[in-house]
Amino acid sequence: MIELDHVALPARSSAVSARQLGDLLGGAPVTPEGPDGDMNAVHIGHRAMVLYMDDPATEITRQHLALRVDRALFDGLVAQLRAQRIPFGNDPSDQRNGRTDDCIGTGGRVYFDDPDGHLLEVVTEAA
Repeated sequence: MIELDHVALPARSSAVSARQLGDLLGGAPVTPEGPDGDMNAVHIGHRAMVLYMDDPATEITRQHLALRVDRALFDGLVAQLRAQRIPFGNDPSDQRNGRTDDCIGTGGRVYFDDPDGHLLEVVTEAA
């Protein structure tokens, strides 16, 4: 058996980045992590986490994280992106086009940047 435990992303403020992602994912639980309190985890799915690690002194290298969610969560995330005026789009090279349809056949796809400039992608199946 193989399970994903966590994906780690550097952040200027792990608390801010984790809280934003947790909120966008319908209130996914966010917990402080690490012996020094310099990490915050967004709990996604079965025991898996997106772990943001404080690294304020270093220039953040952009990473790409893709998540698959159900349709209701996808629709809620898109509504949150619109409400918070976070630019998004269905194309990583034009992630500000405001579209959610998916040219490769799933029900929907959006790309947007987190507070540290990481490219987040959220995909859902057709309804």
